[in-house]
Amino acid sequence: MKYTFAKRIQQLTGSPLRENAKKRQATSQVISFAYGYPSIEAFPMDTLQKISNRLYTQLDPESFLQYGATEGDPVLRRLIAKRLKTMSSIDTTTDPLIVSGSTQAIDLVIKTLCNEGDIVLCEAQTFSGAVNAIKSYGAVAQAVAFDFDSQSMDLVLLEEQLAQDEQHKIKLIYVIPTFQNPLGTSMPLEKRKALYDLACRYDVLILEDDPYGDLLYTGKAIPKIKSFDREGRVIYTGSFSKILAPSTRLGFIAAADPLMEKFGLVKQTADSHTNFYWQVMLAEFMQHYEFDAHVEQLKMLYKKQAMTMLRELATCPSELLTYITPTGGYFICCQLSEKVDPSRFYAYLETHGLAVIHGDIMSVSGVGYETYFRLNFTKPTIEEIVKGCAILTKALYQASRINQRIG
Repeated sequence: MKYTFAKRIQQLTGSPLRENAKKRQATSQVISFAYGYPSIEAFPMDTLQKISNRLYTQLDPESFLQYGATEGDPVLRRLIAKRLKTMSSIDTTTDPLIVSGSTQAIDLVIKTLCNEGDIVLCEAQTFSGAVNAIKSYGAVAQAVAFDFDSQSMDLVLLEEQLAQDEQHKIKLIYVIPTFQNPLGTSMPLEKRKALYDLACRYDVLILEDDPYGDLLYTGKAIPKIKSFDREGRVIYTGSFSKILAPSTRLGFIAAADPLMEKFGLVKQTADSHTNFYWQVMLAEFMQHYEFDAHVEQLKMLYKKQAMTMLRELATCPSELLTYITPTGGYFICCQLSEKVDPSRFYAYLETHGLAVIHGDIMSVSGVGYETYFRLNFTKPTIEEIVKGCAILTKALYQASRINQRIG
C-alpha cells in the first residue's frame, strides 16, 4: 500500500540526539560526552522510595492513579508558582500548566501560535527539538547569528530581521538565555532587557526556555526575562528533567492568562494530562522533603564534574582549541581552530571511542558549524572525563594541519 503523509511531517527527520543516544546505549566501549543526561548519582532514590511507599500505603489511590486535570495537579501547580516567585521573582496570575517535559511545552506553544509559513527566530545554534517542533507545524525556524563576545543573540541583526518583517510573519523569538544548549553561555542582564524591549517594539512574543536554570555553579543568578515582563509578552518554560529525573516528563509553562487558556485547550487534545503519578510524587517531595537541598547537592556534584572537565580542557593546546567556560548547566561548547581538520578530528574520536555532539546537529541550518562541538560533563564519571579529554587532546594533534604529534 502507498501511504500519503501530511505535508507538515514530510520535512521532518529523526532527532540526531535521540539516534545518538540509541547508538551509544548499544555499546559500553564508548566514553560519551554527547548525552544531555543527568548522572545516576543525581537521582534521589531513597527519597523517591519513601514517597512512593507513602502513596501506596497512606493515600487514596484515587488521588494519584486516576485521571487528573489537564492543567495538572493543583497542589503541584501552586508549589511551582510559589517556587518561581521565591527563586526567580516571577509572578503568575494563573498557576503554571504542567506539561510532559519542556519539549511538549515548546510543541504546545508553536501549535497554538504559529500558522504554516510563520517565522520563529532562534539562536543560530540551539536545541534541535525546538527546531523540529517549529518545522512540524509548517513554521520556519530562522537563525539569528550569535555574538560570542556578549554571550547573546546578536541584537543588531535581530532588530534588522524584525524591521524587515513587513508581512508580520515573525511570531516568536525562541531563546535559551541561561546556560544555553549547546553553547553553555548565559545572556547578560542588559542584553535580556534589550531583547525584551525589541520584542515590545516590534510586537512579538518571547519563548524563554529554561531547563537548566536551577543549576548555577559560580557567580550570581541573572534575572529571568519573564521576571521583568510587564506586557505578558514572555512565555516561560521550565523542566524537572534535570533536577529530578528525565523519565518523569515533568515540565511547565508560565504565561499570561489568555495564553494559558489556549495552551490548556491544546494540551487536552495532546494527551489529556501529564503523568499524574509523578506529579503527586513531586508535590510530596516539595512539601514534605528537602527538595531545594536536593538541588543544592546536584549543584555540588555537577560543579565538581564541570571543574574537572574545564581543568582537563585547559591542558589542550589553545592554538588548536578554544572553549566557552559556563557558570552552570550541562554543557561546554568547543571550537576547533583553522589549524585542525574537522573530518580527521571527528574520525579520530570515533575510532578511539569518544562521542561528542557535532555543531551542525545543534544548529538551525544543520550545516556550517562543523568546527563546533558540544561536551556534556554531567553524565560521565570523573574518570571518564579525564580519559575522554586525553583522547580529545590526541585527536587535536592528530588532526592538526601542521601534522603535530605527541609521543
